[in-house]
Amino acid sequence: MPRKRLEEFVELAHFNLDGDSIRLLPLGFCARNGCVVLDRVEPGDISPVTLGMVEPYEQAVVEALAHRWGRPVDAVPLNQYEVDRALDVGYPGTRDIEGLPTLDMRAPEPGPEASSAALLNDALAHAIGKMASDLHIEAYPDDVDVRIRVDGVLHQLTTRISPSNLPGVVGRVKALASLDLAERRAPQDGRFRTIVVDGNHRSLRDLRVSILPGPCGEDVVLRVLDTVSGLRPVTKLGLDKEGSAQLVELLENPEGLILVTGPTGSGKTTTLYSALMELQTSTRKVITAEDPIEYWLPKINQKQVGPKAGLAALTRAFLRQDPDVILVGEIRDEDTAVAAARAATTGHLVLSTLHSADPVGTIVRLQGLGLADDIIAEALMAVVAQRLARRNCDACLQPAFHTEQQEELFGPLIDGLESQRGVGCDLCRDSGYVGRIGLFEVAILSPALRDLLCANASPSELREELHRSGHRTLLDDALTKVAEGLTSLDEVMRMIPRRMIAAQVALSRGD
Repeated sequence: MPRKRLEEFVELAHFNLDGDSIRLLPLGFCARNGCVVLDRVEPGDISPVTLGMVEPYEQAVVEALAHRWGRPVDAVPLNQYEVDRALDVGYPGTRDIEGLPTLDMRAPEPGPEASSAALLNDALAHAIGKMASDLHIEAYPDDVDVRIRVDGVLHQLTTRISPSNLPGVVGRVKALASLDLAERRAPQDGRFRTIVVDGNHRSLRDLRVSILPGPCGEDVVLRVLDTVSGLRPVTKLGLDKEGSAQLVELLENPEGLILVTGPTGSGKTTTLYSALMELQTSTRKVITAEDPIEYWLPKINQKQVGPKAGLAALTRAFLRQDPDVILVGEIRDEDTAVAAARAATTGHLVLSTLHSADPVGTIVRLQGLGLADDIIAEALMAVVAQRLARRNCDACLQPAFHTEQQEELFGPLIDGLESQRGVGCDLCRDSGYVGRIGLFEVAILSPALRDLLCANASPSELREELHRSGHRTLLDDALTKVAEGLTSLDEVMRMIPRRMIAAQVALSRGD
């Protein structure tokens, strides 16, 4: 998000920011712990020190500073951008480059005796250089597998990480993410920030860490988050003009539940954050419950799920905070589903995600979580189903003939469809694809659908009603993008389940 846009929403004027007081804490400590001293600290004063924190529930930091200063510390919640702006007062011009680990994209290839830090940096440089979303380091009896996920597909990396030096690399990751170095039997999750240096260009990356122990050692997955380009407005998500207008109009509603659905890695979180950016005004109070918080947004009251405050508990607590909009990171269980539905029917706009294939599958999933049909009909306003397909490479795009398998699978749906796909070139590394594009389905619950739902209609009856109403499905959007040359039929087959394709073919034939 552009800095100018952010500054419209950030106000720290109610704090008496003082450079000397801010410098009571080293910049590196503040960067690692997401904290900053607010208000002037007078020598000899015994009143509480006000500490702005991204994660104010981290009592270990609060208690350590209280012991160090010999006076109470009051932690107040700030988002990451507010912390960074406050740090600029005490450390002008240096906040983005000091106190954080640096990743040199042009560092020489590590040798046989390279340090753990050099081995990790080399693997991360490959991942970021190839615009990967994830770096996977997996331990096997006689080998270490290092792969990166680019445009949703895993690719092998050749590195010097081996069974003998893997513990050191895992230890380096743990140290950067402030995890327990001695813990090797339980999973751990964390995150850290790094400055990526490529010549004279510097950029910031957040990395989300997941460590999973196993019989051959600990596996590591690093999710690479771009704190700027990872955020985009609703109009840039990839919906068509009608779908984009529908989503914007849905977000103008004062109450109701909007669910973004799809499998893991389908871009649901990106869509939710885009919706929050659309809702971000001084006239609305927006509060979120997330696990984890992937991007910090200015003037959005974001809360991290913790061991004493789960999604359902936070959602219920939010109702006493008088919010206008509530985001629940994911509906996973009956308690969270009930809490979200209750909030959606008591004057709040509620956004959340669910692992389901399509709008009708979403209703079935909510029923399976224990919600009654009449509650679903009252609370659920719309479902946005989505997938991420690889985008055709424009440099090597050529007409593609339908295979026998495709004609058998899609039947009349691809009659007259002219498709294309990339054949492979240097630009796309011979894959035929560069980047990804969203496939979307926006389903708004009509009165007819609500009536059918309250009458205990079957999933097939709900799908028939959607078909009769001229509803545009996920597959319709995918085939339109194939016709436009944006993606290929091969990608549609890879991303959309066969049963969904078969069901639409049957409806189109009137079966």
